[in-house]
Amino acid sequence: MPHPFPHRYETSLHRTEGRRAVLKYGEARPLDGAPPPQFDGPDGAWSPEALLLSAAELCLMTTFLALAERARLEVPGYQSASEGTLDKTADGLAFTRVVQRVRLALAPADAERGAELLKKAKKHCIVSNALKTPPELEVEVVTA
Repeated sequence: MPHPFPHRYETSLHRTEGRRAVLKYGEARPLDGAPPPQFDGPDGAWSPEALLLSAAELCLMTTFLALAERARLEVPGYQSASEGTLDKTADGLAFTRVVQRVRLALAPADAERGAELLKKAKKHCIVSNALKTPPELEVEVVTA
């Protein structure tokens, strides 16, 4: 059962060296963070840009699975990939396009209902709703 609102989230960051840092959230494993290679950051660290795309991806999946559970829809498989385009705009650097590609594995009889629930999840994803550029959703349903 969900906790009552409002919800509070706390994270922390500790600079380690140069522009690298360790990101922490509760009991989750710490993440190594730094600028992306496109901004002269190192390979192998999570960048703010990658974290943003991953947050939107994870939000979409968890929202979809919550809706699927309520609808009693069995979801044998879920995979996704996101692509973001960062560009110069009149207001400065910003994501100008975000695409989320989702591949759902569903029973043939559930294909249409699953795709509709995924579109509903996109509408209710709190992370995507916080972005200036709403993600585009591309859905592939694979039936078994």
